[in-house]
Amino acid sequence: MPKIPIHIEEMISNLPPNVAVVMLESQKTDHQASTKSLIAVGEESSLTAYGDTIHIQKAGTQTTKVENPFSALKKYLDSCSDWLFGFMCYDLKSYNEAIPTQNLSLIKIPDLFFIQPQILIEIDNEGELSFLKGNVSELKKLGATKRNNQYSISGHKSISRQEFEKNVIAIKQHIFEGDVYEVNYSYAHEFEFEGDAFSLYQQMRNRGEVPFAAYLQFEGINVCCSSPERFLSKKGNTLFSQPIKGTIPNSSSHSINDLTSEKNRAENLMIVDLVRNDLNRVSIPGSVKVESLFEVQSFKTVHQLVSTITASALEDVHPVDLIKACFPMGSMTGAPKIAAMELIEELESYKRGLYSGAIGYFTPNFDFDFNVVIRTAMIKENRLIYPVGGAITADSDPRDEWHETLVKTEALKNTLEITDKR
Repeated sequence: MPKIPIHIEEMISNLPPNVAVVMLESQKTDHQASTKSLIAVGEESSLTAYGDTIHIQKAGTQTTKVENPFSALKKYLDSCSDWLFGFMCYDLKSYNEAIPTQNLSLIKIPDLFFIQPQILIEIDNEGELSFLKGNVSELKKLGATKRNNQYSISGHKSISRQEFEKNVIAIKQHIFEGDVYEVNYSYAHEFEFEGDAFSLYQQMRNRGEVPFAAYLQFEGINVCCSSPERFLSKKGNTLFSQPIKGTIPNSSSHSINDLTSEKNRAENLMIVDLVRNDLNRVSIPGSVKVESLFEVQSFKTVHQLVSTITASALEDVHPVDLIKACFPMGSMTGAPKIAAMELIEELESYKRGLYSGAIGYFTPNFDFDFNVVIRTAMIKENRLIYPVGGAITADSDPRDEWHETLVKTEALKNTLEITDKR
């Protein structure tokens, strides 16, 4: 992986809790998407949205207004003309489609959060470090705290296997009735957490390197993300999306033939078609192409089926509108997208929040790169939330789907010693 120098990582980990950090780490050396890591620290300005209540912090002053969060992000990006780092929560879907979120949040987190960083560090593919903004002295001036690199968890709870399987059967019934073709159904693990969140992030990295990892610290919230999946990237006028659908354990008891089964390929293909449809809305006609289909990518705990779709963006479409047209990622909804999201609201018992959303950055020239928020621990006020899910199709076996969610929990399961067998 593009190694973050130890002295830089130590300084980041020791920053006071009130200093915002967005660290985007490409960890997996042999993965084509692992190119560079970026660390954004401190705030020249920030944008925070809770629903349509928008807070903008700039030059020591804060303004609050009511506005569509996507519109607010467009204006903020235009006004800064700088690097921006942050995230968009899944529940922003309600500003794309008339699908309100009725479920309760397990932790309170903004629907949208971006910073214009004071300090920006880039680590390239060879491990070379450069400061794109600021310097080491400025980083040191932000202060340091004595780090407690221990953590502990207790009080694990989640949905029961029986309830999970009952909802899978309900989704299959909707599929048989023609309402949907595929639904990404999820549930959340909940824990009590004490100690150092950055140490948890490091342990998750040790358990399995991924190309789209992220560590966030802001407003009393920590996020430890081990995502292998890209949502959407823009370089020049070229858009890239790489949905993942199809997962098996990386173990001697499973072969790659299991991953490329008819069921997994059908899952993947439905989402590829959905992403193509999303991209067609904001791309030059005829430019949307499937560059690779059903590519097998291997990680420490799982093998996964990945496809790559590219397109040429229309010149007059704002970068935020490019994202909005494709948000949330089809691999996290199902197909058709609107019907799948409606069913998710009906059957899931929690507000997804950052899970299924996207973490990433905008460059000063309006390029961007965002991941899909999966394999992610969200921590606030000693509470840790770790959602997992999977695609339900007509031939899904409820018990197999349950075990797949446990496989996807493996990066955290080993770290936190989860042993729940329900």
